[in-house]
Amino acid sequence: MGVKRSIPASQGFAEIFSNPKKKVSTKHFLLLSKENSLGVARIGVAVRKVDIKLAVQRNKIKRKIKGSFELNTLNLPPLDYVVFVRRNISSSEDLIKKELTELWDKIRES
Repeated sequence: MGVKRSIPASQGFAEIFSNPKKKVSTKHFLLLSKENSLGVARIGVAVRKVDIKLAVQRNKIKRKIKGSFELNTLNLPPLDYVVFVRRNISSSEDLIKKELTELWDKIRES
């Protein structure tokens, strides 16, 4: 069995939101990161129900973010990442892919 790449919501999210090491943003996403003691990159996704009403749409966006993370995980520093989805996100797959690629590029550069 492989390494678990998701952050348990109960322990990691509050800590990362309160004191992130790095912040990177695009129009629809905010990426916060912080060191972890595991030596592997992990991901958490925060989508507010107020911003995106339907669970189907929230889950679709989460899957796209986690899929993009899996494609880029070997090139990322071993940190805990939380991607916060901002309101009024477009459902265009091309736009989401482009912005996520931009996020991962920015975090590698910083």
